[in-house]
Amino acid sequence: MTNENQTHMVEWLPENSYRKEDEAKLWFHDVLHNNPPSSPMGASVYHWPRGTQVASEWMSFPYSRGFDYKLYDGRIYPGVLPITDPEETKAKEPVFAEKLLKALDNWPQFYADGVKEWTNSLSYLRGINKRSLPLDRLLMILRDAVKISKRSWELHFIYMYPSIFAYMTFEGVCKEFNIEEREMRVFLQGYETKMFEIDRAMWKLADLAQEMKLSSVFDLAEKIGDDKQPMNEAKRAERTKNIKRLMNESDLGKVWWNQFENFLEQYGRRTTAALFDPYYMTWNEDPYPALSTINTYIQKGGFDFEEHTKKIIAERDKFIEETIVKIPDKDKERFKTALKHAQYSYPFNEDHNFYVEQWTYTELRYAIMECGYRLMKFKMLKKPDDVFFLTIAELEQVLEDIILSPTMGVQDHSLRIPNTVYTRKQIWQDLHEVKCPAILGTVPEGRVDDPVFIKIWGMTDEVIRGSANTKDRVAGRFEGFPGAPGVIEGIARVIFGYEGFMDVQPDDVLVAPFTTPAWTPLFSKIKGVVTDSGGMLAHAAICAREYNIPAVVGTITRGARVTEYIKTGQRIRIDGTKGVVEVIEE
Repeated sequence: MTNENQTHMVEWLPENSYRKEDEAKLWFHDVLHNNPPSSPMGASVYHWPRGTQVASEWMSFPYSRGFDYKLYDGRIYPGVLPITDPEETKAKEPVFAEKLLKALDNWPQFYADGVKEWTNSLSYLRGINKRSLPLDRLLMILRDAVKISKRSWELHFIYMYPSIFAYMTFEGVCKEFNIEEREMRVFLQGYETKMFEIDRAMWKLADLAQEMKLSSVFDLAEKIGDDKQPMNEAKRAERTKNIKRLMNESDLGKVWWNQFENFLEQYGRRTTAALFDPYYMTWNEDPYPALSTINTYIQKGGFDFEEHTKKIIAERDKFIEETIVKIPDKDKERFKTALKHAQYSYPFNEDHNFYVEQWTYTELRYAIMECGYRLMKFKMLKKPDDVFFLTIAELEQVLEDIILSPTMGVQDHSLRIPNTVYTRKQIWQDLHEVKCPAILGTVPEGRVDDPVFIKIWGMTDEVIRGSANTKDRVAGRFEGFPGAPGVIEGIARVIFGYEGFMDVQPDDVLVAPFTTPAWTPLFSKIKGVVTDSGGMLAHAAICAREYNIPAVVGTITRGARVTEYIKTGQRIRIDGTKGVVEVIEE
C-alpha cells in the first residue's frame, strides 16, 4: 500500500492536490459522480467546476463564483467559491434576477439553442473516423474534444442554475400554501426526457424478443462457459458474443440483433459506470450491460410505458387543477408562473445527463482511446486504455514530440511512459481500498446556501454543521431525504457500482451509495431505492419519482451510510414519504 503522503497527494495532478493551505475552506467528497477514485486522465479533464465558474459569471450569480475542486485519496472533493462581500452580492442580485427571468420566460427557445449547440459540436466529433487520421490531425481532434467538453459543461450550468432556481422558487411558493416538497413532485412528473427515452427503447427490445420467441437465447447464452468465474470484462465480452451468435442462427434473431445494433447506434454513447471519468467503457464497446438489462426486463414481464405515462400525466393534471382552485385569486398568476417555470426546466435535470455526462464524455473518451492505440503501436503502452493513466497535458506533450520528430519523440518517452503508467496503476488500485472522509477543511462561519450544493448533493447548512444527524439512532432504522413518496417492503439488493447491475433482479429494493444515469435502466424493474448520497434533485430521487417508486436518498446526511448496515437478502421497508428505511427481517 502507498504511504499516507502518496495516498492523500497523488502526484499526477499536483496543482489540484489537497494541501495545508486548503484546510481553511470546506470541501466534500463527490461520491455521486466520482467513486471509485478518479483516473489521472479523468482528474485532468474534470471540467464541471470550470463550467460552474463560467456559468455563475455569465448569470451574475450573487452567492458564489461556482466551484473549485481538490484531489484527496484520488477522489474529487469540490468546494463552493462563496461571495462573502455583501456589497458585491447586492450589486449582482438585480442583474441575476433579470437574466433568470429572461431565461425562464423564454425557456423552450433558450434551451433549444443549447441542445442545438451540444448536438452540432458532438456530432462533429462523432462523424470523424479517428482511426484513419494522421497523428497531427488526431492531436487537433483531441484538443477539439477537450474544448467541446469545456463548453459542454459551461452550457450544462448555464441551464442548471436557472432550472434549480425555478424548482426552489416553486418549492417556496408551494410552502406558502402548505404544499410540501414531496407532494410538489406531482406537478412536475410525466415530462419527456432523453434518459427515459432510452429506457423505453430497451423495453421495446425486450417486448420484441418475447414476441419473436427469442427469450431463451439470453438464458442459453448465460449457460455457455464457466459460470463460476467472476463477471469481468472478458466474461461480459464472451456473453455478448454468444448472444450475437445465437441470435444470428435464425431469421427472426437476425432481425432482433439488427434492431439492437440500431439501438446502440442511437444510444450506445453512454458510460457503463462512473460519470465524470472517460476511463470507463461505453455500451458501444461493452454492450453486455444493455443486453443483461433487457434480459431482466423480459423476466419482469413487461412495462407499459404508454399506459404508465398516461397515468402519471393524468395524476399531474388533476392535482394541478385541484390545487389552483384552492389558491387565492390574488396569488393565482404568481403560482401559475412559478409552476410554468418549474415545468419548463425540470426535465433538464435528466436531459443534461444525455448530452453532457454521457455523450460528451463518450466523444472525449473515443479521442483519447485512439491516442492510446497510437502509443501502443509505438510500444509505450501495453493496452490502449493505459492512456488514462496519463494526464491530458502529458498526452498532448508526447504526441507533439512524436509529430515533431518520430524517432526522437519515441526515444524520449519510451521508458518514462511505461514506468509512469505502471506506478500510477498500482497507486490507483490501492486507492480503491481507502475509505475517504465525507468532508475536508473548515466549515465557514456564514451559511452555505448554494442551490446546486443543496439540491444535488443534499448538503444543507444543517448537514454540513452536523446538526441534521439523527439523534439516538435505533438499530436497523435510517433516515434521509424523502426522495419519492410511497411505502414498500421487499428484499434488499446492495450494489456499489456498475459491476453489480447484472445482480439486480425484478422487484428488488436497490440499496446503493448513489445512482447515476448509467443506472437509469434499473429503475423500471425495482420496487424502491435507497442511497447513501444525494438530495431532492439527485438522479435517484428524480428517476424514482418518474417511475413512481419510493425512494430515500442521502442517508449519509443523517449520519449513516446505509450501504454499511443493510445486507443483500434482508427484508426492508422504505417510507419515501417520511424519508425512513427500516430492516424488518434479517
